[in-house]
Amino acid sequence: MAPSTRPPLFASTQTREAFAWDVLDCDEVLGLFLPFCASSLGQRALAECVPREAADAQAGLERLREMQALVRAGSPPNLAGFADPLPADPMDLRTYDEERFALLRGFLDAALRLRPWFEERRDLAPELAALVVSIPDVAPILARIDQTVDERGRVRREASTLLLGLDQKIDALTAERTAILRTVLARSEVRAVLSDNVLHRRGGRPVLVVRAKSAGRIRGIVHDTSQSGESVFIEPREVIEIGNRLAAAEADHAREVQRVLFELTRSIIDRIDRVHTAASLLAEVEWAWIGAGFAKVYGAVAASQGKPTEGSRGLVLRQVRHPLLLDQKQTGQLAEVVPIDLRLGDSFDMLIITGPNTGGKTLALKTAGLFSVLTRLALPVPAAEGTQIPLYSGICADIGDEQEIRQNLSTFASHLVRIRAGLERADPATLVLLDELGGGTDPEEGAALGEAVLETLLRRGVPTLVSTHIGRLKEFAFRHPRAENACTEFDLETLAPKYSLLLGTPGESGALVIARRLGVPEEVVALAEARMQRRDSELLELMGDVRKARVEAEATRKHAEASLDDARATALELQERAQELERRSEQLEKEAQKGLEERLRDGMRNLDRARTFLSQMPKEVAQALGTLLDQLSADLSGATLTDRRQSFIQSLGKGSLVYLPRYRQRVMVHKVDRDRRIVVCKLGSMKIQVPFDEVTPYEAL
Repeated sequence: MAPSTRPPLFASTQTREAFAWDVLDCDEVLGLFLPFCASSLGQRALAECVPREAADAQAGLERLREMQALVRAGSPPNLAGFADPLPADPMDLRTYDEERFALLRGFLDAALRLRPWFEERRDLAPELAALVVSIPDVAPILARIDQTVDERGRVRREASTLLLGLDQKIDALTAERTAILRTVLARSEVRAVLSDNVLHRRGGRPVLVVRAKSAGRIRGIVHDTSQSGESVFIEPREVIEIGNRLAAAEADHAREVQRVLFELTRSIIDRIDRVHTAASLLAEVEWAWIGAGFAKVYGAVAASQGKPTEGSRGLVLRQVRHPLLLDQKQTGQLAEVVPIDLRLGDSFDMLIITGPNTGGKTLALKTAGLFSVLTRLALPVPAAEGTQIPLYSGICADIGDEQEIRQNLSTFASHLVRIRAGLERADPATLVLLDELGGGTDPEEGAALGEAVLETLLRRGVPTLVSTHIGRLKEFAFRHPRAENACTEFDLETLAPKYSLLLGTPGESGALVIARRLGVPEEVVALAEARMQRRDSELLELMGDVRKARVEAEATRKHAEASLDDARATALELQERAQELERRSEQLEKEAQKGLEERLRDGMRNLDRARTFLSQMPKEVAQALGTLLDQLSADLSGATLTDRRQSFIQSLGKGSLVYLPRYRQRVMVHKVDRDRRIVVCKLGSMKIQVPFDEVTPYEAL
């Protein structure tokens, strides 16, 4: 397949490689978003996506939240007609066919349909509305397509004078041939030699199925023979000449169709930039749709952002679950997914995770890295509210122990190559993930090298997540205030990992306990315990005190966060109640306003009727009564102008939609005359003048 020459849907200077894309299994995770695509446009967006610029990511996440709000409100946009509108090479005229024009037409129609839909919901989805409103005017392109092809992309017979004439000629020739064939089939001598009485087609020509032994009795052209050889397919002589004329007309018709499509394609290519821009903007709408669909099924949220620098809250992962594990649970491959809490960047820049194998250390690193990538893609993450993910400028990851065979590198050497590359890029805006630091070589040397790497990263203020088994590195956090320990929990009774993460304390590998549980001879385990290097008792006691204090502090922090969550939930509930009360109050005000306006209009009509009697009264009485009627009319007019109505009147302009109770119709304003206090409206083909008092935004119930 030739490479695409289309511009990418989402412009970005970022690369997948800068975010450890392959190491974090991003392609596999994005596959989970694929079922939520509404069209081929969304599928292309997923295939092409790269981490976004920070501002674009923030805007995309806000659009995601708005789409979720629309879905919750039961008012999601209709994405019918969405499709990838252009071929891989938009400048290749040969790639435009009926199917392509049908897709393009549906796409342009959707673009025009969504504009007013989002404008009406600007209060609920301002970012999405602003996006759709900025789509360039594609109405002329759609009009040009509609002149040429129908909804299925087939060229209209009216697309050219020649095409119309050829269509009429083909219709006439076809009807003439059909009549002749009916005459032939009606002959008794013909029916006597037929295998069946049905007309068949071979090579686009009508044929009769004649028994082979009687073929000589039907004059015409033999086009085919049945597999058994018992029948032949003959085009009767009577329709051969008209068939030739029809074939010639059809060939002329096909050439004219190609010419018409060629001209249409040229007109599309002349405006290809508008289509590209519309595709990019509508892809953003579908991107938010994809994220909202994934969020609903996987319990995901659009994370808030903080700056990846010291002094901000940094990375805060709350009740996070890796999407691939959630997928395994949904398909019955996994019984439970244990959520993880993890944070980095508020009071410490480095988290050193220790604990036994298969306990979840690597999972914690991969989840943190993956969620950082998803956030930079403006996609939701399976987590609890309150999750905050900085928009890191890149991710450096040394995860896994695969050997670089093609480079002839050992496991340890391959680790060093990735660590070196990470150190070259590492800065306060780059997330560094180091799995099994110091492993794969002599423990003493590995510990010394690992400690040097950690000190370098800490000195630079680089946000870093590290996993290790080396005991010496477990002490690192006790000596550096901007580093913290964490451990993965392990059930020593069942020898099963709990996959949960406990901040504030280093973990133990539990090797000797596991060995004893698994039945390793007691004398072997006892000998190992005797030969373990014992640390100074005072140091162990001090480390225990520090560990206890940090664990207690972490527990207090979690309790405070839980209380804060409760407060947020209560505040949100109160806010929703207040909004509902406001909506109900507004609705009641609207209903009251409608009732008032209707009564006032009736009153004004009665005043007008009363004025008709003034001419029948004595002059002085008529003048006095007329003055009273004028004053009453002014009072009634003023009574309709509440603040809300005054705002409505002020907002009127050409193109505004208003409701006219007298005519029971919603019409468009053509002109507003504020001096005379009237609006000129289009009612069908007529223009009528209506006083301000008889115009309302609300249709009568």
